[in-house]
Amino acid sequence: MIKTVIVALVLCVIEILVIVIASPMAKSSVVLRFLPEDVRNAAKNHVDPPKSKQMIAHFLLAFFLIAMIAGMVFVGLDGIRNEIGYWVLTLRFIVMLYIMKVFDIVVQDQWLVMTVGYFKKIFPETSDCEGWKNRGFNNKNQIIRIVAYPFLCMMTAGIFMLLK
Repeated sequence: MIKTVIVALVLCVIEILVIVIASPMAKSSVVLRFLPEDVRNAAKNHVDPPKSKQMIAHFLLAFFLIAMIAGMVFVGLDGIRNEIGYWVLTLRFIVMLYIMKVFDIVVQDQWLVMTVGYFKKIFPETSDCEGWKNRGFNNKNQIIRIVAYPFLCMMTAGIFMLLK
């Protein structure tokens, strides 16, 4: 299980680095869809960065996606190699995704978006928006993911059990 925690923490570090580095270079509409609604409306006319920077941002996002898939495959194959059962493998995936979800909520949403105001620097025209004060702006989406994760983990563990 320690490998699972390490994989999740490494993915969290990669994720925050990609967000911090790629966000100023990404197309505004990509970044804004993760922010409060009034912020999205205030920044809808924000000038997009040059296409070359957008390509770098997309490359970084693709790198994170590949790292995430590689982490899931590593955890799954390690479980098969150690001959663990379906439910233990499901638990490993749940631990991994919930560590990442807690990181997402605490570090990204609450600290980076709300406390530090990182995205206010990218979108200065939004500095007066009330959405920056609404710490629950993303609750509905987070709850949906939190409820869906165990089912996704059971499916993923099932796929790996078929590979056994």
